[in-house]
Amino acid sequence: MVFIRLKPFSLGRIKLNKKQREERNIMKKFMCLTLTAALLLTGCNGKSADGNTGTAVLTESSTVQETSAPAETNQETTEAATEETQTSGEKGSLQAGEYTYHLEKEEKTWSTEKGQLACTVKLEYPVFEGDSDGEKKINDFYEEWVSDMMENYENDPDSIVSYAMQYRTEEENSQTAAEGETEAFTMPPSEEDFTVGGVVSHGNLISVYHESYTYEGGAHGMPGRNNHIFDKETGKELTLASLINLSNDELNTMVRDKFLEVVESDTEGGFFEDAAETLNAKNDFIEYYYLTDEGVVFYTTPYEIAPYAAGYTEVTIPYEELGM
Repeated sequence: MVFIRLKPFSLGRIKLNKKQREERNIMKKFMCLTLTAALLLTGCNGKSADGNTGTAVLTESSTVQETSAPAETNQETTEAATEETQTSGEKGSLQAGEYTYHLEKEEKTWSTEKGQLACTVKLEYPVFEGDSDGEKKINDFYEEWVSDMMENYENDPDSIVSYAMQYRTEEENSQTAAEGETEAFTMPPSEEDFTVGGVVSHGNLISVYHESYTYEGGAHGMPGRNNHIFDKETGKELTLASLINLSNDELNTMVRDKFLEVVESDTEGGFFEDAAETLNAKNDFIEYYYLTDEGVVFYTTPYEIAPYAAGYTEVTIPYEELGM
């Protein structure tokens, strides 16, 4: 028995995979082009200290950011920022099988030297309330996750925070040089939000599913998803591949067939014309999944076989069919 659904994504990535990094780079390029066009349309013709126009300087600098951003520049930018961190606990306990947990969230903002908001990050994570070794280990995992994520935002020259700070500062300086004062920005501040989409208890496993939403400019942001599976007794993180009794080729065939059923049964033209071709060439279904009470949900990402507005296309395979 197979459950199939086509579901719009909800707002809500732990680590970026190759496809997500490519999507982020596309969004960055789009933002740079949009900003350049906006400045040209508004007639910004101020000059920087080296005599170049504000538009040209911003375009050149943004292009450099696309290829590489020196660590020294990132450090100076981050140190110059005004930062605000807040940790909050969500009221009320939640239940996943025999486990009780609650959600906590750490939020941090970065602003330019002139006080303009550049980026906001929100990290939501579960805190298990029991005292078993497994629960303690999972809580340790998420404490480390929050710490590593914040360190990455602060120090990685290619992080969303580094890019947002440089972009915001350049736009701020360009507007000041052109008009003598800072006007309204052409783009809203960047943001990255992580929410807990669900916690599932199945057999000897605890699964935590995250959704994320990243905005770096343009018409809309990009959603992301990530799932972590833990052994209940030890708290050790497990892989889906280690839990199923199918080879990677067998799994790809099973999941691909279910997606092809969805595409072939579509009568409203909701998929791209080459959706079937894309699915037939896809061999990494195991990387795009999360767990529910019914089974393992496999999904394709927006733009992969359908437009952005269609969200994620999903198929659910019951645990027994996967040997879990």
